[in-house]
Order: sequence, then C-alpha cells, then structure tokens
Amino acid sequence: MSPRRIRSRSRGFTAIEMTVSVALAGLILGNVLMVLADTRERMAIQDVTKDVDAEARRSLDRIAVQIMGAVRQQLYTQVSAPLSADSINYTSVIGVQNGVPVVSPLQRIAMTTEPTSAVSWFQNPGGENQKHIVWTRDLRGYCQGEIPNGIDDNHNGLVDEKGLSFEVDGPMVRITLTIERPGPDGKPVVKALETRVTCRN
Repeated sequence: MSPRRIRSRSRGFTAIEMTVSVALAGLILGNVLMVLADTRERMAIQDVTKDVDAEARRSLDRIAVQIMGAVRQQLYTQVSAPLSADSINYTSVIGVQNGVPVVSPLQRIAMTTEPTSAVSWFQNPGGENQKHIVWTRDLRGYCQGEIPNGIDDNHNGLVDEKGLSFEVDGPMVRITLTIERPGPDGKPVVKALETRVTCRN
C-alpha cells in the first residue's frame, strides 16, 4: 500500500472522528442548556411563589390589625354566614378626650374590582370627604376552591366567598384572603390564607 493511500485513509478517519465529536458535544451542550433553562424557570416560579406568599401575609396582617382595633358594637357586614361578605364596616378608637374615647369616622375594608380586583380601605365611604387607598392588588375573584354556584365548594361554612371575605361572629371576625398572580409558565400562583381575630374595644 502506498504512503499516499495511508495518508488519505488517516485523514478520513480523523474527519469521521471530528464529526462524531462535534455531534456528541452538541448533544451535551443541548442537554446542559435544557437543564439551565429548566432551572431558571423553576427559580422564577419560586420567586413568584415567595412574592405571592409575602403579599398575602402582609395584606392579611394589615386587615387583622385594623379589625382588632375596631369598636365591637360598630363592626358589621351587609350579610351573615353562610353567605359571604366581601366588605366590612367599622370604627376604631383614635384617642381619648376628657376621659372619653374618641371614635374615628366610619371605615371600610372591601374588595374592589376597578380596574382589577384589589383590597381597598375607605374612610367616610360614599361621603363627601371619602378617602380611598388600595392596600393590595392581585386579589383572586373567588376564594381558592370556591366557584359561584351557591354551594360551599371548599367546605369552610361560607357560600361563594370572594377573594376577600369576612364573617362576623360576635366579637370575633374570620378573615379569608386569596392572592393570585400569573407565574412565568403561564400557570396561576395562588395563596389562600385565613385568620380569626377578636376586637379589643
């Protein structure tokens, strides 16, 4: 066999080896990129989940503090259980004058839907000097596990409760809050919280 043929065959094997190496490197790189993309998506979902959880807890704590400071005799909702109320009216003691407690103007915490579902606080609701502050957005239309069908779908004793709902039972108030935000994968991230508080005044 001539040296020229030997060199030619050596070059052929080298080219095949290079092709196989490039193909294997491409497969490995593709797998690495897929793992990195999956990891990034999982981390993004975890970030949204943490944000939704923190927002729900902050909002529920804020509502609970207001209700705990409310005057018991002036605390009411428009409906009673098993119907659900998405707003609550109350007053609170804001000071003492000549030994007599000074009571705030009427206040309201309510679910509002313009432009999006939100938890809103009102002072003098509907009045000439009304004040309105949005406490949080991303409120879910209905409580997690609940659909508007006249049935207690999530078996918590309330019917068709909204993303924000109140149940007044004497001095105690049950508050339910559900926050929902779209995740990076397009699926909603939902956090539902519930607490019971007692009026101190």
